[in-house]
Amino acid sequence: MINKKHIIITAVITFFVTAALMIFVVGGGLILLLPQFADTGAQKLQRIETLIDGYYIYDYDKEKMMDSALSAFAAEVGDPYTQYINKEDFKEMMQSVEGDYVGIGVEVTVDQDDITVIAPFDDSPAARAGILPGDKIVKVDGVNVSAQNYNEAISMIKGDGSSAGKRITLTVKRGDENMDIIVEREKVIITTAKERMLENGVGYIRISNFGDHTADEFTKCLDNLKAYGVKGIVIDLRNNPGGTLDSVVKVADYLLPEANIITIKDKQGNEKKYDSDSDYNDLPLCVLINKYSASASEALAGAIADNGRGILIGEKSFGKGIVQSIFEMGDGTAFKLTTAKYYTPGGTCIDKVGITPQIEVGLDEEMSQKAVTQIPYERDYQLQRAVQELK
Repeated sequence: MINKKHIIITAVITFFVTAALMIFVVGGGLILLLPQFADTGAQKLQRIETLIDGYYIYDYDKEKMMDSALSAFAAEVGDPYTQYINKEDFKEMMQSVEGDYVGIGVEVTVDQDDITVIAPFDDSPAARAGILPGDKIVKVDGVNVSAQNYNEAISMIKGDGSSAGKRITLTVKRGDENMDIIVEREKVIITTAKERMLENGVGYIRISNFGDHTADEFTKCLDNLKAYGVKGIVIDLRNNPGGTLDSVVKVADYLLPEANIITIKDKQGNEKKYDSDSDYNDLPLCVLINKYSASASEALAGAIADNGRGILIGEKSFGKGIVQSIFEMGDGTAFKLTTAKYYTPGGTCIDKVGITPQIEVGLDEEMSQKAVTQIPYERDYQLQRAVQELK
């Protein structure tokens, strides 16, 4: 006599096994047919992770896999400034903003399919090795790099926290020529603002980028120049790739009377205005910009020009008028996302447009290929013109 209870149990077990998966052996491999569900992307990723955990026969680094998946997901937004940042890179990013980290000291961006140098930081290993603005990094230690493996390229360039003293070979494309440049990683301590006296009572302040300490460094530069009886100031923002919004607002507040500095507009149309107070330094100003002056440096230049506070001299700027917000994920990782556009006091968003100076002055080809700090005064026609205007 057939046991009905046994039949029912067998049928139930068979149903669940069949519903879970079907296995076929084809060409020496297995094909697993899973039940069809309309999963979201996140659910698919979770299911794939479960399958790997349950069936994959070799060891693997789950954290590295997840970092790669999240990086690729962020990259498909199509915005070079939006990216997932893993633990190591986020730690190094925060150290670079604070002005102290191990690396080569270079700011890069994705330009179409290329990784393009905006500028090496002043006195950095990259600057001393001869890396120039506009160089396109095509290989790191012989490995091809491009926009497609941007995050991997950045990690290879930076190395880890113990990489000080180690050398890397960057293959850069400069014009039509490819060249190998050897750079030694070291602890980079960035001083973002430096001053010196020029002729006829004109002072000079070079701001290389806007970090956490830039405003304090800038005020010290101003105080030092005042002690020499300075009568006018040249602020050099050439090759300045930008930095933090808070930093540039503080610097602008020292230079502007009561006025608008910058206005931020987000996706929902919300506006936030940043204004200066009535307390400011009223010394005559000239500001130097070029095609590698970007982001925060363009915000400062635009605020000074639109408020009639000084004269812009040099070349049309880079054209990055968007703002990134960094969202910490709670586990040491972060997500950087383009969340707003910024507008100069005149109501202009300069993104992909740039700022055209009131007085356009170029450099000869040889000098335009040098870092700003390496251009001798007698051949720095932009700086000379600023001194003439202030005289």
